[in-house]
Amino acid sequence: MGSDIVEVDLRVTKDGTVVLMHDHSPLLDEMSFEQLNQLENRMKINPAYEFHTIATLDEILEKARTHGIKLNLDIKTEATIQPTIRSIQRSEAEDLVFITGCSNGITDSYSGIKVLYNTPEDLTEDEEREYASWSRAISESAHAGGYFGLNMDYKTCRREVVEEAHALGLAVWVYTVDDEEAICNMNEIGVDEITTNEVTLLKQLRAQRG
Repeated sequence: MGSDIVEVDLRVTKDGTVVLMHDHSPLLDEMSFEQLNQLENRMKINPAYEFHTIATLDEILEKARTHGIKLNLDIKTEATIQPTIRSIQRSEAEDLVFITGCSNGITDSYSGIKVLYNTPEDLTEDEEREYASWSRAISESAHAGGYFGLNMDYKTCRREVVEEAHALGLAVWVYTVDDEEAICNMNEIGVDEITTNEVTLLKQLRAQRG
């Protein structure tokens, strides 16, 4: 569909295999990947798995390399962090990936991997009132922590935070923006990446901007 970056949600099985899966299933904690990927088990997670197997991160990294695709790895649990890092290193895919979601400790130990700082989904009354100060503080915190940029709920993203982040060399990503007016607003204030389910609409609006 022409996406700049493809987002995938990651969880880990009992034996440490990182798989693409949005929602939690108790079977992840009970089964190895080989067990989980058996037809009768994977269909307990989602009937759609009748027609395809569960994808692993190793497989997706290989395909991303082959097709020149960048990936946003949305790590869903703390337990998935280290297995994800091992998979990235095993595939030498540091240049292909960005990490969002759970990311505690990654920037401290793995400087070659681009990690985005997850800002709060909701702002307090004080943060709303003192938005400029909050923008400066959150940007400085991300910069000091070695993050690549900010990963924000678009409803909390305004021009002030984009300018503060860019001044420190940080990128600003927003999610999940499916409304035309909101997409136009995010483009107008200068965010770097927009996560959307409406990829065609996003491309059309960007083309109109030139």
